[in-house]
Amino acid sequence: MDKELSNPNQLKLFGDNFDLLPNALIIHGEPSIEEFEEAFRRLSLIEDATAWWWGDLCNAQEHYYGYVKDFCIKYERNYNSIRQYQWVCKAYELSMRIDSLSFNHHMIAAPLDSKIEWLEQAAENKWPTKALKLAILSAGIEKPTFDGPAPLIYRQNHRTWLPSQPDCDLLLTDPPYSTDVDQPIEEFAKWLPAALSKVKPSGHAYVFIGPYPREVRAYLNLLDNQIDLTQLLVWEYKNTMGPSPAHEYKSNWQAIIYYHGPKAAPLNCDLLLEKNAVHEFSMPRGGPSHHTWEKPTELAERFIRHSTKPGDIVIDCFAGTGTTAVEAERLGRRWVAVERN
Repeated sequence: MDKELSNPNQLKLFGDNFDLLPNALIIHGEPSIEEFEEAFRRLSLIEDATAWWWGDLCNAQEHYYGYVKDFCIKYERNYNSIRQYQWVCKAYELSMRIDSLSFNHHMIAAPLDSKIEWLEQAAENKWPTKALKLAILSAGIEKPTFDGPAPLIYRQNHRTWLPSQPDCDLLLTDPPYSTDVDQPIEEFAKWLPAALSKVKPSGHAYVFIGPYPREVRAYLNLLDNQIDLTQLLVWEYKNTMGPSPAHEYKSNWQAIIYYHGPKAAPLNCDLLLEKNAVHEFSMPRGGPSHHTWEKPTELAERFIRHSTKPGDIVIDCFAGTGTTAVEAERLGRRWVAVERN
């Protein structure tokens, strides 16, 4: 590497009159208005390019080694912004990206089936992002839908809501645990067979249940003669505090019933670390904050990514704070959910 370019303190990315330092931009002499405009243009290009760089970097890192959240915390990056960059980058292969348009142009069109056509129109007509938004809105373009209700979290009882829903590619849900229901868990657990009947033969299901022996036994006994249960998975977390039981071990895990239909495709996961039956993610914000047993967004994202492809239908019978819906939407899946309260 050129010695001059190896030192970031000496970079001349904006021209000879501008020195780029890690914590400043030094201006020498009196640059012309044209030189200022050129520096502004170059900085805009760099700022726009960093969104693509962040997205591609983190998608690659995630593919080989796992999630990037720890890096975001370590280097004080906004994790939600990084995930947004990742999502846009996943929506466009390199050959689909149009150099003359900004990252924001691509983000606006990303959810649409006709995104390339809209980007080509924007490039041809030299539309700014506001003009692209207006054109899409004026055309009445909506995100893809499926036969049945539009993507929405319904406020309704899951038992009366479920029969009217379409068959799904993924059931991902987190029902109340035995400590939170006002009836024997053996009775409450009877909701599950009806929900699993909505899973396509090519589909998958992940159902969170509590780590309590009676609850695990109730669900397993219920399913014993009804489906061929694939596996029990575990969500482990180590960031919660509280009194330690005197005669028991502290339960820092929850069980996940995993099922796949007889025609299901292999899991969409090349990373061996993600294929462990134990999935370790911290409890959100050090402990439940929006819901009694709020789940990490990263865990929902992992299961959706492993078992579905863009456009597939995801159902959540106990939406809670909407974690499943948020991640399904972000990943380009079609979803519908219900929450009683």
